[in-house]
Amino acid sequence: MADMQTERRGREPRTLDLDRYSEQTRRDLYDLVVEMQFSPIEGAGPDDYPGPSYTPDEAGLAVFYLCSRWFATWTNLDEKNQPEERRIELVRLEADFSVPFGLIMHEV
Repeated sequence: MADMQTERRGREPRTLDLDRYSEQTRRDLYDLVVEMQFSPIEGAGPDDYPGPSYTPDEAGLAVFYLCSRWFATWTNLDEKNQPEERRIELVRLEADFSVPFGLIMHEV
């Protein structure tokens, strides 16, 4: 993976090196996942999905580095009728400069 430069809402762009672990990269990826999955979508209309009804902390959001790859996991608390193992989300994080956040989540 190449270095990734990301510009988040109201913050200066930061270059993320996704090829190795650093605590700063983990924190930056955590913030990006929060913006992508847990924050209201700017410009969304009244009929658009508003985002989850729970916080990242309530969902147990965790970002971690394993086998030279970055992952994020959390529990979908809106799916109350599903067994717990079906509510757990696990995604691999990959840099992609062609998308708005500069990051793609691949379902695992």
